[in-house]
Amino acid sequence: MAVNSDAEARLACLIEAMAANSHTQALPSFSWCEKLAAGAIAGILAAILMTGSLMAYSGAIGAGVWMPLKTLAGLVYGVEALIAGSLAITTGAGIQLGFSVAVGILFGLAISRRTSVILALFAGLAIGIAIWAAMELYVLPFLDPTMAARIALMPIAYFVAHVLFGIGLGITPLLVRALSRRRVRETPRMERPMEPLQI
Repeated sequence: MAVNSDAEARLACLIEAMAANSHTQALPSFSWCEKLAAGAIAGILAAILMTGSLMAYSGAIGAGVWMPLKTLAGLVYGVEALIAGSLAITTGAGIQLGFSVAVGILFGLAISRRTSVILALFAGLAIGIAIWAAMELYVLPFLDPTMAARIALMPIAYFVAHVLFGIGLGITPLLVRALSRRRVRETPRMERPMEPLQI
């Protein structure tokens, strides 16, 4: 009888160890590198969603597809950005991409295992709207009046672009988890050989 209860106890311990091991593999820890990479990718996606929507709308209303990037370059060149050609377009794209990646990385670093996609989407939307408000109230009027004048032609599209920016940020938890699962799959397993049960 004692042998049976000892065997049952060992079997129970083995089952608990296996369950704990599988739980750890299903929910891998997030490394700083994964958070940084996921945040950067989300920032790039957010920049593409935001800038792409503005460029599409700008082209549709006849203001020119490149107008959003040129006016963003007004931070550097002022009103001359409108006639600076490809240099202004490249500068505007660089400003947008750099800012978006920086925000995405900060957002990614704030992600934890408990952060749900729904919570991240709401947080991303809140950040997008906060950036829109800061741009409307402070940045554009004082630092880039060239862009402020052009954005006044498309206020709703400008707001929607920031909402899309927030949605792009909101997928960060999915990216972090995908990178984390990939790392776990690629990491060689260092498992000890299982001791045979003595019954």
